[in-house]
Amino acid sequence: MKVTARTLFTLIFSLTSVAQAATVNFGGNFRSEGGFYNNPGLGATGTPASKTFLAGRALLVPNLIIDDHFSIKSQWNLLSSPGFTAIANQALGAGQGSFVFGDPNSVSFSLGRVWLEWTSDVGVFRLGRMPVSWGYGLLYDSGDGLWDDFQTTMDRIEYRLHLGYVVGAVAYSKRRKLSVSGNDNDQEFYTAYLRYDNPEMEVEAGLLFEKQERSATQSADLMGSANEYRHSAVSYPLATKIQYPLSDLTLDVYLKKTSGYFSYGGELSWISGTATNYSGGTPPAALNAFAFSLNATVDYRKVKAFAEALFASGDANMSDATASGFSLLHRNRRPGLLLGRQLLGNYAGNNANLGTPLAYGASGVFSGILYIRPGVKVDWSPTLTSSVEVVFARKLVDSAGADLNLGLEIDIGTEYAVYKNFKLGADLGVLLPGAGIGVSSPSASFGARTTATMVF
Repeated sequence: MKVTARTLFTLIFSLTSVAQAATVNFGGNFRSEGGFYNNPGLGATGTPASKTFLAGRALLVPNLIIDDHFSIKSQWNLLSSPGFTAIANQALGAGQGSFVFGDPNSVSFSLGRVWLEWTSDVGVFRLGRMPVSWGYGLLYDSGDGLWDDFQTTMDRIEYRLHLGYVVGAVAYSKRRKLSVSGNDNDQEFYTAYLRYDNPEMEVEAGLLFEKQERSATQSADLMGSANEYRHSAVSYPLATKIQYPLSDLTLDVYLKKTSGYFSYGGELSWISGTATNYSGGTPPAALNAFAFSLNATVDYRKVKAFAEALFASGDANMSDATASGFSLLHRNRRPGLLLGRQLLGNYAGNNANLGTPLAYGASGVFSGILYIRPGVKVDWSPTLTSSVEVVFARKLVDSAGADLNLGLEIDIGTEYAVYKNFKLGADLGVLLPGAGIGVSSPSASFGARTTATMVF
């Protein structure tokens, strides 16, 4: 939703007036980065020799507390560049991208979320356009991380019941609706979940069951204009057309556990049902796809060693009668300064921070992904930290005879807390690309980034 400066002023003035009977709290964050990326095209003909840009993002999260029971929360993206970065001004869209300094086509004041929360003795009731998150973020990620460029937002009615360490919830969501004539052009999700969170035992676990219904009349949109990979600045095959679930059952389970210095966990997600017919028309394809992630951390004094592995199934032929690609994988699951955040090779065009490791499959293929990301972080002092991590990634499937190796990346970074909520940082990444990116004899690429962040 676009909001003019005059409208914003009026809204703030109104909230201030209401504050005689209520309280308005403004949280949020600001981030900025200066990026230089050398050889993002990896030697491909017609690609830029480098990318340079300054970018920033300001997110406001106002919370209007009416009384002990009711509050109205929202999220505002104050400025964005939808021509370069993840589109933040699209209603119910997945993007929350930055604005590029100097962009005359930037968009101001996008209201992306607003919802009511009612807390009572019998539970919590939520109603409106709200963030949704679950587990390690395979399916749903609210995008709360400072460097998250994507988020999950749903129009939703949700009821939560808290019983000690157990939370049970049911929800009804409208992901997309193109007509008010009946519900023949809708997306409707029916969700139930249980979450166990025991801080004394340092364990958290959850089980989610969801029935997802998408009208067949939206098939063309789901594969094209409503495709979450679609963007005017990119042209890789998935951004043009993707096979997408229609009517499916989703089951997701996760675990997070800490034992002394050691923390571990994982998430498994499975979808089964029908998917759009990639060739058009009917019948729909039979869908059966899954993804999982594994995480482990050893945190000993000032040193933290960590490792993450993620697998999302692929589909070598989306035109046949079956669908096995886990196309619901959240776009925040993208490792590395280069391999995950930037588009490379033939797709290293006029865009910023739109990377995804799923971009490099052939037309008609959902490549899937397997990546492993180990690393070490050192707290030199309460204000200074440094880290190094390695990313190895490969596609799971592609066209016959295609190379699946996406490459090996090494990233190092450091961050200094100038004040409690204000930090400065620098990152450096080197990518040794594999031929799976789609460039013959690709050459190495490196990137450097300086950052400044504030959380309030």
